[in-house]
Amino acid sequence: MESITHTVWQRRGSCVLFDQKSLAPFIAADAVISLRQALSWTKGLPSSPPVPGRTIVISGLETVIEIMSPKEAEAYLAGKVRPLLIAIQNCWTDCGIVFGFSAHPKAFVETPLDEEILFRRRDRKAVRLSDGIWDGGATAHMRRLQRDGARPGEEVTIGYYVARIA
Repeated sequence: MESITHTVWQRRGSCVLFDQKSLAPFIAADAVISLRQALSWTKGLPSSPPVPGRTIVISGLETVIEIMSPKEAEAYLAGKVRPLLIAIQNCWTDCGIVFGFSAHPKAFVETPLDEEILFRRRDRKAVRLSDGIWDGGATAHMRRLQRDGARPGEEVTIGYYVARIA
């Protein structure tokens, strides 16, 4: 899987972001909405994004994944979240959608050959996160998001990004 360090994810596409340092500016800028509010858009998107700036952080997905069985969570991602992302990307082409997670980075597991991202819940059960959100075809275009670490030359993985899903 390729890695990117630029900030295109803030302006288009969708990502899962679990780095608190990277999420903090959006929280401070009041760019966070609930998953419930975002899902209400499936009945009709507002004419423009309801947050300042070009990045919408959606909170609550991690909780939903934690309380459902893995199969229910995967069906929810494919049946509710993916259609929402498709609608948003087709309407607001210059807007980045970020699903904010508070889980430790080690909860996100790249499968062999970097084909898929699994989310390992607190009960240690895995949910096929990237397949549910972005579908199998889009994961071929998935990128690992990285930022500079504390030490020179160090890169820290902050999440995963897909520019567009079909």
